[in-house]
Amino acid sequence: YAQQGIQMPGPVAYFSMEFGIHESLGIYSGGLGVLAGDHCKAASDMLLPFVGVGLLYRQGYFYQAIDAEGNQHAQYFDSDFDDMPVTPVTDEHGHDLRIPVELPGRTIKVKVWQARVGHVTLYLLDTFLEENGERDRDIAHRLYGGDRTTRLEQEIVLGIGGVRALAAVG
Repeated sequence: YAQQGIQMPGPVAYFSMEFGIHESLGIYSGGLGVLAGDHCKAASDMLLPFVGVGLLYRQGYFYQAIDAEGNQHAQYFDSDFDDMPVTPVTDEHGHDLRIPVELPGRTIKVKVWQARVGHVTLYLLDTFLEENGERDRDIAHRLYGGDRTTRLEQEIVLGIGGVRALAAVG
């Protein structure tokens, strides 16, 4: 497999709320993300036709700090996407690719980014766009952040937005 890969009519699309690829791409918290990252790395090693689809969080999971009494404190930091190993996906006109996603009572826009994991492309979705309302900008702000509504919106953005993003990139 590693020499020739597997021939398929199209790629396998792996959707996950988190991907543990490397600490420079802080969009994971633990086991699920590490598993998803390992799937991407193994698919790359085997030259499988494989793409990952996830969310690009401004704040990934928290950093843990322990005080003098042994208490854990969560610290969140905004990521600077210019310092991360991601690039915007562009459309045929060279503009950043934006995908519409319908949520109850409104339609939001989702920007598509990409990262490379060897031979695998990881497409990441971002809602922090000027054309979205303040609440909608925060949908993909923090990994597992917000309330139940935010979590459902994250899953809608990942599922529906991810399928639309894959269709848009061919």
